[in-house]
Amino acid sequence: MEMRSIKYRLRKDFQLAIVTLLGTIALVGLTPFAILRGIGGQWLLLAMDLLIQAGILGGVLYAWITGDTRRPSLFLAYFIGAMAVVAAHALGPAGRHWFYPAIVASFFLIDRRHATAITLTVLVAMLLTGSVLGSALETASFYVTAIVCALLSYAFAHRTAMQRGQLETLAARDPLTGIYNRRTLIEDLERAREVFKREGRGYAVLVLDLDEFKDVNDRHGHLAGDKVLIALARLLEKNIRKGDRLYRFGGEEFVILVPAAQPDGLKPMAEKLRKKVAETIATPDDKPITTSIGAALLRQDESVADWFARADTALYVAKNAGRNRSVIDQDGSPNGSHVATESAR
Repeated sequence: MEMRSIKYRLRKDFQLAIVTLLGTIALVGLTPFAILRGIGGQWLLLAMDLLIQAGILGGVLYAWITGDTRRPSLFLAYFIGAMAVVAAHALGPAGRHWFYPAIVASFFLIDRRHATAITLTVLVAMLLTGSVLGSALETASFYVTAIVCALLSYAFAHRTAMQRGQLETLAARDPLTGIYNRRTLIEDLERAREVFKREGRGYAVLVLDLDEFKDVNDRHGHLAGDKVLIALARLLEKNIRKGDRLYRFGGEEFVILVPAAQPDGLKPMAEKLRKKVAETIATPDDKPITTSIGAALLRQDESVADWFARADTALYVAKNAGRNRSVIDQDGSPNGSHVATESAR
């Protein structure tokens, strides 16, 4: 795998980056102990270190090879927790220290509820196996510091999850209308193409553009134009199917991704939306606002760019034909005889 590809995957896949980083830190941290135990002839402890390293390395490699980060994250969290108990039992007081990085790692790797369950399980297991035997003060000191470490990790994980959710929303949503943005559209179109190639499930895109929207901004101001765009987004949300996805592509242009699309269903869908817009959306002085729509079904072995370009071309055919129309590309040539066109009557 090329270095450029590795960097791209680490940048794009947050969980893969976490699994790789923690796995690397654990492997590097354990290696000196393994070397010293090999030199000192502590074969049983060396075998334990090698087992831990093999488990961690296996989890990281599985994530890289399969692209699945959920299973290796769960495995590593539970595996490292179990190995912390083994280390505490085998090494005595010196082994207890491995509890702290093990628990912190679990809160990074998996959901904080799972991590909390692992923490409690490990603490109970260490108590039952006698791994924390000592004076009452030593035992109390370990459990207090362990619980404080777990609580701090929980608070940090909770805060991080909140901030990550907010950042993902900002990255995926249009700030004005609250619907998905252009960046998310491109990612979803690529994903739809992969599903289509793998499963043969049909997809279509509808591209909608408000007619003469510039006049609204010029005559009534951009604030009025923003209100129109928000109203359009709410209207489209209410009138698309549950599985359809709505995006703001830019300006007054919106896109709908339609999974499980059928050729016979596109024209009625486009016409329903066109009529709803004309009946509902208006300027501040109550003049109706219309929309033109272009649509295209995804074809076999077609790139996302070509697919979207066909829908976009169909939109411009609708615009050039007088606006307030829907044009459905059915053969890759919106100017051909197989284009289904509807206009206001």
